[in-house]
Amino acid sequence: MTILMSADNPGGAKLEEHLQELIGEIEAKCARLAGDQRPEALDVLRNNRDITARLKECLALQTHSLQRLGALGPDPGPTGTPRVGAGSKP
Repeated sequence: MTILMSADNPGGAKLEEHLQELIGEIEAKCARLAGDQRPEALDVLRNNRDITARLKECLALQTHSLQRLGALGPDPGPTGTPRVGAGSKP
């Protein structure tokens, strides 16, 4: 299953969109756990918060990558000429 947008999957979503969606869903789960003081719930909440923090780090890395790519020119879309890597024009 391919979920990221690419030349082979132009209908996919961008990585940053998937990350934002995952962060939102996990934060919603955390909100539902609020107030449950059982040790199991507190462990799940702590794990979810750690996962969310790591996803936010991934989002920051992706944002940096997009800024670097933006310095090379506008986004050509999934079927355009790549700005870096195979098929790009140095």
